[in-house]
Amino acid sequence: MAGNHEAPGSQRRKRKHRGSGQKILIICLVLLLIAAIGVIVWLVSKSGSRPGNSSEPESTAQTSTFDPSSLGGLVVPERPEMIDITAFETLEFKANTLEQTVRFDNPLQNNCWLVITLSLEDGTVLWKSEELQPGQVVRSITLNQTLSAGEYNNAILHYQHWTYDAEKEPLNGAETIVKLNVTP
Repeated sequence: MAGNHEAPGSQRRKRKHRGSGQKILIICLVLLLIAAIGVIVWLVSKSGSRPGNSSEPESTAQTSTFDPSSLGGLVVPERPEMIDITAFETLEFKANTLEQTVRFDNPLQNNCWLVITLSLEDGTVLWKSEELQPGQVVRSITLNQTLSAGEYNNAILHYQHWTYDAEKEPLNGAETIVKLNVTP
């Protein structure tokens, strides 16, 4: 009889153990759910785009007539929060030649078109790029006129940006002052 009396007690202990295992599992699932909700809230607040609560104009949406293949397969539908440009203190050019070696680019992380214009202080445009897509690099340019040897202080690099979609809406621009060091 003593053996029969212990069996129900040991079963009861197993049930308690199984019940506490279920409680731990439920607690873990609740914590996991809370963590997932926290991550989702963080991601939505970081991107700043909540459905139905966007501060962006609706005109940034792509139209059905837009052909993504026309952009070389790289399609970035949202407006950029920040646009990177490369600023230069000095550009080294060769005198009396139109062809110059440079390295201008539209950084890959920019989701916009970029046009770069190089001008002298008096407004004379020396060179203007084509529309550069994100990641595109310009390694050589052809100036509109040759330059004599010398230093040209206060030349201007002007950056113009447009949305990288079919609408090409203007975005912010920038200008930087650069010295042209032109050697013989």
